[in-house]
Amino acid sequence: MIKRFVRLFIAIFLALQLPLACAQQQTASSAQQGVPIEEISTYMRKAFNVPANVKINVSETPSEIPGLRAVKIEFVSDRGSQSQEAWLTAQNRLIVGRSFDLSADPYQKNWEKIDLADVPTTGGKNEAKVTVVEYSDFQCPFCSRAHVTMKGVVQDYNGQVKLVYKHLPLQMHNWAEDAAIASACVYKQNSDAFWQLSDYLFANQKTITKETLTEKVIEATKESKVDAEQLKQCIAARQTNPVVQANLAEAKKLGFSSTPSFVINGRTVVGALDASQFKQIIDEMMVAAK
Repeated sequence: MIKRFVRLFIAIFLALQLPLACAQQQTASSAQQGVPIEEISTYMRKAFNVPANVKINVSETPSEIPGLRAVKIEFVSDRGSQSQEAWLTAQNRLIVGRSFDLSADPYQKNWEKIDLADVPTTGGKNEAKVTVVEYSDFQCPFCSRAHVTMKGVVQDYNGQVKLVYKHLPLQMHNWAEDAAIASACVYKQNSDAFWQLSDYLFANQKTITKETLTEKVIEATKESKVDAEQLKQCIAARQTNPVVQANLAEAKKLGFSSTPSFVINGRTVVGALDASQFKQIIDEMMVAAK
């Protein structure tokens, strides 16, 4: 239901390309005289017959487009939420969709949103021509499939591809965030142990519960150079939660809300593609990197 509304909004955006271009020439002060922000939700409910059980939240956000007021429209139901960017012109026109800065390279803009310092990395190092940043959830079955696929892909490129892991635990998975925190604790002690634990978590999703997670993590890392007591303390105190939250915030900036999601040399890819699809994208990025 929510997705249907978003498709309608995008249609509106495409139909209003000319008003958007013209509105950019308005002064910032004139745009402030438009419709009050609180009236937008009422209008949207009437215009698109939004059911009463779907809540509409509207909030004003910083605008990067001179002369337009930027707002975020969020639709919330018991099935989840969906948000959409929108702008108000001085003529009380509502434009919904996405804005694009044609003066900046989209891939470069994506890279600028990603922190690659002190993160789990495997495959190629400095010599790698392509960097794949994976945003994943240890409880997600599609992530498990993508993990195996990407591991094989990285090995096939023999050092030319570097894989970086980022945490994107979904709220629908009850132990995913705990697993992210635990794995980040392991990474603090031993980066190789992180990847070993990742293999274990993805391979044993069906046997792990929120209650047994810590025990499973300790068991999976007992042969690694990881101090078990220190690890337990880190997990219990959720010491690495800031790392996980920073990854979540980063994923949100990139527009990711599902797992697995990837950034391949700046190009965003969503979903558990098969090996041939990943390789096609990687090959394209290699050619572009020359």
